[in-house]
Amino acid sequence: MEKRGLVLAYFAICLFYFIGNLYALGVSPAGRDYNFNSGLEGSVRYYVWQDDQDAELNISLKGDLAEYVNLDKTTVKGSGEFTASFKLPDKIEVPGRHRVEVIIAEKIDEEVAAQFIGTTVTVISVIDVYVPYPGRFLELSLSGDDVNSGEPVVFSLGIVSKGTELVTISPKIEVFSSKGQLVDTLQFNQRDIPSQESIVLSKVLETANLNPGKYKAIASVDYGDRATAETNFRIGSLSINILSYTNRIPIGKLEKFDVEIESGWNDYIEGAYADVVILNGTRQLTSFKTTSNNLVPWENKTITGYIDTSTFNPGIYDVNITVIYYGKEQGKSSNVLVKVEFFKGKSLLLWYIIGGIGLGIIVTLVLIRYFMGKNGRNEPFKKRFPKTK
Repeated sequence: MEKRGLVLAYFAICLFYFIGNLYALGVSPAGRDYNFNSGLEGSVRYYVWQDDQDAELNISLKGDLAEYVNLDKTTVKGSGEFTASFKLPDKIEVPGRHRVEVIIAEKIDEEVAAQFIGTTVTVISVIDVYVPYPGRFLELSLSGDDVNSGEPVVFSLGIVSKGTELVTISPKIEVFSSKGQLVDTLQFNQRDIPSQESIVLSKVLETANLNPGKYKAIASVDYGDRATAETNFRIGSLSINILSYTNRIPIGKLEKFDVEIESGWNDYIEGAYADVVILNGTRQLTSFKTTSNNLVPWENKTITGYIDTSTFNPGIYDVNITVIYYGKEQGKSSNVLVKVEFFKGKSLLLWYIIGGIGLGIIVTLVLIRYFMGKNGRNEPFKKRFPKTK
């Protein structure tokens, strides 16, 4: 136990040591982007800060273009500045992004570090160089926010030309329902995108004639090849969906009744609770209310009520669940009629007896195996049950 305590204390010290150094080191800027040109030259001035002004930092480079980058210093004490200068070659064969990592790491005293787990505080800034693809090449990005019914969806379409040639485009956005049906098409004007340039376009989708629900938008550009991007969004209404509920309840005592609900609104819903009525045919047996909860947009939550089951007979009963809620001072409700089974639970004593018998059997088998396996201890069994010739 003492050894275990020492091990736990050791790990606790290491953890506190790590937490104490967390976020103690920073660098600015976090990164720079460049479009490749033959023989491109540039430099980045970095500022490094840390809590311990006596600590020394090591600076290093990593990446397939690291050989073309020079540092004016490779160590910094405390907080300070350094410069990374680069001169790229006339040609880079592989198109796409090439990344150089500028690594600033805490210098560790090896004689001290040998006593601890190796946790070096490190930050990384990046220099990204984008080499254009031969010919025409586009990349798209698309975003659109969730809205409530009647509110417009504003799409943002990002287009980046990563090829060596100018591209003439006429983008479009197609909007599909959750069933895959095309519900609207938004067309953009024709325009030119020069090599290694980017543009962000906006388009508005009116939702007055669209039903609440989930939708998908797909942006596309045909330029000899085809570039696409897609995003999902929701059109909400002031509604709550009942996803699930307690459908089996044991008889005999006060029992919990859960109702899982989901907001279908892109806004705040206040005071959602369920009014639960249990029926035997058309006759009301009892009713109760669940806890009241607020929901943020599109949230799932479980609300809970309690029912005294001591007077119930086993059987299946009709249960009417009505969820009542408010949003922007509007009151609404959702309602379902479901079936719930009330059943007589088995006595705990019976389970204790079954468990005790099972445990006794296991203990007996273990003891038999133990004594029969002991060297020299199985003679009584041999004498009692001699082998036959």
